[in-house]
Amino acid sequence: MLMTVLPIVERELRVAARRRATYRMRVNAALVAIAMFGWMMLTFLEAIPPTWQGRYLFRALFGFAFVYCLFTGARLTADCLSEEKREGTLGLLFLTDLKGYDVVFGKLAATSVNSIYALVAVVPVISLPVQLGGVTPMELWQSSLVLVNTIFLSLASGIFVSTLSRNERKAMFATIFAVLLLMLGPFVLAFALGMSLPGLFNGPEDVWPFLSLSPACAFGYLVTNSTPLTTLALFPAKSFWWSLLAVHLLSWVLLLLASRILPGIWQARVANSKLERHRQRIEQWAYGRTEARKTHRARLLDINPFLWLAGRERWKPSYVWGYVAAVSATWLWGWFNYDLIMFDKGVTLTTVLLFQTFLKLWVISEACTRLAEDRRIGALELLLSTPLTTREILHGQWLAFRRQFARPLVVVLLLEFVLLRQQFSTRMVLVNLVMLVADLATLGWVGMWLALTARNLNRAILGTIGRVLILPWGAFYAATLALEVFWPLCGGGPFRPGDQFTLYFWFGIGLANNFLFGVWWARRHLLNDFRLVAAQRYQMEKSGWFKRLFRGKDEAPARETLVAVQN
Repeated sequence: MLMTVLPIVERELRVAARRRATYRMRVNAALVAIAMFGWMMLTFLEAIPPTWQGRYLFRALFGFAFVYCLFTGARLTADCLSEEKREGTLGLLFLTDLKGYDVVFGKLAATSVNSIYALVAVVPVISLPVQLGGVTPMELWQSSLVLVNTIFLSLASGIFVSTLSRNERKAMFATIFAVLLLMLGPFVLAFALGMSLPGLFNGPEDVWPFLSLSPACAFGYLVTNSTPLTTLALFPAKSFWWSLLAVHLLSWVLLLLASRILPGIWQARVANSKLERHRQRIEQWAYGRTEARKTHRARLLDINPFLWLAGRERWKPSYVWGYVAAVSATWLWGWFNYDLIMFDKGVTLTTVLLFQTFLKLWVISEACTRLAEDRRIGALELLLSTPLTTREILHGQWLAFRRQFARPLVVVLLLEFVLLRQQFSTRMVLVNLVMLVADLATLGWVGMWLALTARNLNRAILGTIGRVLILPWGAFYAATLALEVFWPLCGGGPFRPGDQFTLYFWFGIGLANNFLFGVWWARRHLLNDFRLVAAQRYQMEKSGWFKRLFRGKDEAPARETLVAVQN
């Protein structure tokens, strides 16, 4: 009966059952979880009493799984419906007897089956700390409920945002913002109530109804309960079950709203509608009036034509300045009100993390969007039919980067030097700043190349993040684990690296990774294979990134043929 009501769900489940990736995803997720468990067992548990080891392992594994569940919607469902709207195929579904909920739940099943299976594969690894003691079977059962509830909320948020959006990049970042708002918003509200009405809201027992609206409430309850040194109940026991119920109902509300909105929102917008006039006003504000556009276009075209294409929106540099000013103003407000606490190590690192994380994500977004969008709409072929060379196109993109990010980056480097110098040596600060600049340059090259080769914009963004920002840390911890395991076997005694060795070791791995992916891989392919990839837009081979990383000989005949045709 269920499959008759939801025919698309039935089809997607049948397809997933026959897809190799469904089983491969489960195996990979379990292997990653087992590797993390083994690494933690061999490294930082030496200084922890045996009676506490199970609790610390449980908290760490549960925390990693919670973060994965929280943001998986931005990767899987944020663009599932907006892509259909961009391609103009969503309306074809509604020419049949399908209802809005058929499409919504069908898309949910199509995009989320593998992630659910991956989560199921991770749960047995999270159960291993139960065998070590310190974690009860009830806590394991509760943690499983929290993870399933969280991934359901994340996927539902992505579906809802995708229903309202048409732009791929905006949909992904809007989903991340929505999830963070749902997680942190209740805590901000509880804090504001405690500050404004201290007589009514002065403890966890008073504010837990508001906190239960956040998925972090149930997560925080389990983490604090599994902490050996916790003597104060930050979250009452009843808040756990109410939080599960509230988050679950909120997820269903988002899905039902998406099902209600979708049938009417897919249709083409009328030219004289209020929405279209509002869009035109926003476009006029972003690009300027006719005379302003002509002046801006003439100035940028004289420098580089692709610079004008990538930098038509005149306020782009102001957005970066606005973010830098907002973070700086927040820190100054804290300094005026709380004095030297703003130079505390934790506050300093948080401020630096806010600067660097958003700046890197912004560079990734800009590096991927322009070329990916041109490739999608077919404008890239038109661009390559002009006298512009590949180097001129890439130079124009880097000029657009410099116009948008160069001056704010200088200010960020100065601010970070001043803040970090209060807690760390000059050498450590300079190494961090050099790595920031190297990462940004690598992100630009890798983002542009993946924009040409990835299946869609979101895959290009996530692929860039994985290769440049996540892979070096994985390599660093894997190399550290290998040294800790094999160093004593070689007769060197226990491996106890100092701060200086750790700093330069991390710096060396980061630079090597940036050279490998930024210079040797992405930049080389962009300079040599830009036109080849553009010509192969509809016949890109299906191969893994590792195979594409080292291919070269098989491309030579095609490249020579393309050059001969152009000449």
